[in-house]
Amino acid sequence: ATGIPNPRVLEVGCGSGYYSEVFGTLLKENVRYTGIDYSDVMIARARAHYPSAVFEVADATKLPYDEGTFDIVFNGVSLMHIVDYPAAIREAARAASGFCVFHTVPVFADHPTTYLRKYAYGAPVVEVVFGKQELMALCAHAGLHLEREWPCIPYDVHGVTGHHSSTETYLFSVAGPR
Repeated sequence: ATGIPNPRVLEVGCGSGYYSEVFGTLLKENVRYTGIDYSDVMIARARAHYPSAVFEVADATKLPYDEGTFDIVFNGVSLMHIVDYPAAIREAARAASGFCVFHTVPVFADHPTTYLRKYAYGAPVVEVVFGKQELMALCAHAGLHLEREWPCIPYDVHGVTGHHSSTETYLFSVAGPR
């Protein structure tokens, strides 16, 4: 969707590194991939499974990269677990020179952002279901321009919140120097 040949891609919240393989398969070109996760354990697993890829422990809200280091910053299914998501959005926009992709983001069409608690991997975690208007405003304020959006997997938290939700993937272009 970006049309960038040989892109420099940063995956934020890479977990086990699975998307390093997915990008290589889908793009059929030389993807210069870097994956980050805040979890030492997940980065160790990623390095063991995909030894030719670059993986680093890093915080999505304080990326250790210069402005515009990557053509594409991809956040796949982790934005919903970042309490300071406004900082993560700003950092993604700052580190990207071309595009930001927020993949499988849970959203409410007509309800404000809501924080939920759940257990994942045996520990309590936060899960954010975003009010779409707030999310779009935060992205615009960070210098991102919505190019495309796609519906994703069914995900409705109506039983817990009383409000219907879905998941979407967003492709944003970066507006330039901020």
